[in-house]
Amino acid sequence: MRESLFRKATACLGLAVVASAVLVGCGSDDESDTAASSTEAAATTTAAAPTADAATTQAITQAYTVFFDATQPAEKRAALVESGDAFLPILQGQASNPQGQGTSVALGAIELVDANNADVGYSLLINGAPVLPDQTGQAVKDGGTWKVASATFCALIAIQGGTSPAC
Repeated sequence: MRESLFRKATACLGLAVVASAVLVGCGSDDESDTAASSTEAAATTTAAAPTADAATTQAITQAYTVFFDATQPAEKRAALVESGDAFLPILQGQASNPQGQGTSVALGAIELVDANNADVGYSLLINGAPVLPDQTGQAVKDGGTWKVASATFCALIAIQGGTSPAC
């Protein structure tokens, strides 16, 4: 029971950190249900999805790892998310939040949907502890570079009841 309470407290703390970071520049949550629904639809995978090759896996892993590393500069993180310029104010808010400095990601399976889209299994961590385990996000190939799909970041924003012009 004590471990369960610890996990819940850790998850709440993690969500609070994400909330404080993403709510900078966010509007009302009237559109959060729509964003969450469209993200869930985009996250649906087929059982026969091909596994990504080594180079693609490495590129997607690098994009996710740097994007979710709160110690990285906001501009570098914005370059690794689809519609990065629109998310820059949120990422700058995260950079100024000392509680968010321990944020990172652990990746799971990466499966290609097509040549320019992939489904990505990931867990969001704070100080190495999972706060949002076993999530499914997307990666998109944009201008020849693999990036975290805006739908993935929008889903995290929607969890907190926020929104962004990029969503």
